[in-house]
Amino acid sequence: MVVGQGNPGERYAHTRHNVGFMVLDRLGFPFRKKGEALLAEAEVGGQKGFFLKPLTYYNLTGQAVAPLARFYKIPPERILVVHDEMDLPLGRLRLKAGGSPAGNRGVASIAEALGTLAFHRLRVGIGKPPAKELGAAYVLSPFAPEELPLLERVLEAAKEAVLCWVERGLLPCADRYNGLDLRENR
Repeated sequence: MVVGQGNPGERYAHTRHNVGFMVLDRLGFPFRKKGEALLAEAEVGGQKGFFLKPLTYYNLTGQAVAPLARFYKIPPERILVVHDEMDLPLGRLRLKAGGSPAGNRGVASIAEALGTLAFHRLRVGIGKPPAKELGAAYVLSPFAPEELPLLERVLEAAKEAVLCWVERGLLPCADRYNGLDLRENR
């Protein structure tokens, strides 16, 4: 199961917090409503996958993820959560297993709902706000026009990383994408 984190509704569609939704949208799969989420089922490289865009707000993502993971009998280590990451600059990606939510309330919600941090994550760098206290406003703001060409490269690489994870698992894909710096390809 691949979970893209974001907030539902047009108001949030182009914000930094919605890069998870943006990555899943790039896959081109048809989504339908299932529980508290939009769900797509697709075969990728011979693997059946479920792709999920929660309809709960970002900080409540676990409420949509856990029931569907249980229903489809998907263990936490076969779940990839795609989310924005302020600790990485725009242009960087990081695949990892487990680890602290590090202040990401959506990741914390999933961990609480699943009862574990054993799921995998694709952290998509969005950069830091100008001041720490501006974090909430920053993640809910759209990307600046000058960032859009780099964002396009990031979304394409993140889409490829998701497909890689579905087909090959975490380690081969982490080796391929964690060192990638798309800022160098300007």
